[in-house]
Amino acid sequence: MTNDKTRIILALTCASFVPQIKHVWQTKDSRGISTAYLLFNLLCITKHVFFHSLDIAYLWDGSRYLSAPVSVSPLDWVNLAQVLGVWVLSNVFFALCLYYSPPTRPHRHRLRTLLILALYSFFLLFTLVPLIVDLTTDVFCPPNHPHDCLLPERGPVPFLRGIHCYFLLPITTVILPVLGFYKQAQRQRRQRQQGQRRRQQQQQQETREQTVVIPPSHSPTPTTPTDLNRRLARSRLFQAAIFAVSAILWIFRLPPGQQVRPDEPPPPDAPLLPRPWLLVFLHWWVFMGYMAVDEAIFAVGQGLLGYLSLRTATAAEGRSEGEEEAERRLLLGAAEERSTYESEC
Repeated sequence: MTNDKTRIILALTCASFVPQIKHVWQTKDSRGISTAYLLFNLLCITKHVFFHSLDIAYLWDGSRYLSAPVSVSPLDWVNLAQVLGVWVLSNVFFALCLYYSPPTRPHRHRLRTLLILALYSFFLLFTLVPLIVDLTTDVFCPPNHPHDCLLPERGPVPFLRGIHCYFLLPITTVILPVLGFYKQAQRQRRQRQQGQRRRQQQQQQETREQTVVIPPSHSPTPTTPTDLNRRLARSRLFQAAIFAVSAILWIFRLPPGQQVRPDEPPPPDAPLLPRPWLLVFLHWWVFMGYMAVDEAIFAVGQGLLGYLSLRTATAAEGRSEGEEEAERRLLLGAAEERSTYESEC
């Protein structure tokens, strides 16, 4: 894959976050966005930054010290830039949604916000914080080589990477994001039901008032909690398309440090046994394919959320037009009856 195409994907991926950030910033309201959806996707992206930064550090370290040096290619830097860009913009969106979240119950709202920030900070303590300390200091160097040691000689960070790869990878990159999308879909469904109940109550109240004033045909629509999800519907679909393309292209643009190294050749007399396809897939996913899988999950999730929001908006527009027409006919009938009664009197 050429660097020009990679830069285009980098620009489009970062640009797909701008409409969502802009809407929350302008409306000063993140009602309708699930905090679990924000947090779980942010944890997944943070793990991407941890893995890619460590891979680049290993390549850079190997180019300085190994007898057969390897170099960090421009594609490696572009890949890292995309991961960092997505992480930074996700943090901005996460912070804005937390800050502008309307506190229905102030005490409970503060506790929930503190819990979310504590969970995210705890995750950073086992990913990016030790990595930054390891790359900027010699704290983790062994006693026999206390200064300027190789990265593989530093025990804590490789140990943490092994824990993340073999134990936490399916949880933070598959289970939690899927659960986050489920929680967001639940939130949108609950708000849709609340909006329907509010419209029914408003209709009943207007019917009881027996008003005879005919409202204008283009009356302003009141702001509802589902407005944000409706506004984000098309931007989510756009983001889903971009991440779907990026997920496919990640297969062809993985850095050399993540390519699967061939095993040592077997002895001449040893039979070559076929490896089970499940083990081959798991090996590919753990060491190089997690980016493609995770971005595919994100694309599917964002696409479903955008589709649900558009379907809800279309149904609401159809209902509102029908309700306005029925209300207009009712008011016209009441006005005619009153004029007839006054003329008879």
